[in-house]
Amino acid sequence: MTRSQTASEIKRTPVLTAKVLPSKTVDHVQATRLDFKPGQITGRHMHPVPVVGYVESGVFLVKIEGQIQQRYTAGQAIYEPATTTSERYDNESPTEPVVPIAYHLAGAKDEVVIKFLSPR
Repeated sequence: MTRSQTASEIKRTPVLTAKVLPSKTVDHVQATRLDFKPGQITGRHMHPVPVVGYVESGVFLVKIEGQIQQRYTAGQAIYEPATTTSERYDNESPTEPVVPIAYHLAGAKDEVVIKFLSPR
């Protein structure tokens, strides 16, 4: 089997398409693995940059302001729009850890990638 035959046999499955609003030039991507303990929550927060991620293991609850709460399992992709409040970003399980991977799409002047907000 040749190298090109191997590459053509790779199964490619789209898991997320998200419009980046407001539109921005991405200068770098910061990839972060987040290890949540059982029952651990993030708290209300927002990002000045768009965040794309996926759940590596476990079950994750996400509630973006103005949207319905979503439940994500291993292999599913998550999108957090820039400058929009994430009301929940939490481990669903009181007994099992969860590991999401987050990719912050940052511009040249973006330094802070998360801002925690006071509870409602």
